[in-house]
Amino acid sequence: MGSRKTIFMTCLMWLLVVSSIALCANAATGARPEAFEQGVHPQGCRCCFFIFKPLIHCGRVCCGDDCC
Repeated sequence: MGSRKTIFMTCLMWLLVVSSIALCANAATGARPEAFEQGVHPQGCRCCFFIFKPLIHCGRVCCGDDCC
């Protein structure tokens, strides 16, 4: 009975390691600039483009129709 528990725990640990590596690899790819071309602000305005360095901020805000 002890060997089945050991095998189960070993498989569970490997599953956690693999899922952790996959999660970290996915997070390391980061946000792509083209995915944020036009973000909608909660106030109804939207950002036409983002500037990513040194911090992420909006390059131009648009509050009307077809202004980007």
